[in-house]
Amino acid sequence: VDLCLFPQLEREREHVASAVECYVKENLSASRDEAVESFRNEISIAWKDATEEYCQNPTPLPVALTQRILNYARCSHVLYEKGDGYTDPYLLKAHIASLFIDHVPL
Repeated sequence: VDLCLFPQLEREREHVASAVECYVKENLSASRDEAVESFRNEISIAWKDATEEYCQNPTPLPVALTQRILNYARCSHVLYEKGDGYTDPYLLKAHIASLFIDHVPL
């Protein structure tokens, strides 16, 4: 599923406006493709920042807690990377198969 389809799916569900729609309305000259690309860039930067913070900056929090927080972010990324995997679990079929069914080549 392409991220450009999210606004259409959101309208069909009668939810509030999606982030892509809001971006297009705020930046009148922007297309949906440009909005999606902007979000992908922001996500990439955020992952780099989070990884750098986790690996290089010590914190008074227990490592077990910070690992759980980072793993939650990873799960969220997998759920929504190709579409809304939370409400459409078929989008996660390949991930689940790779974890539990497919063998790792040695």
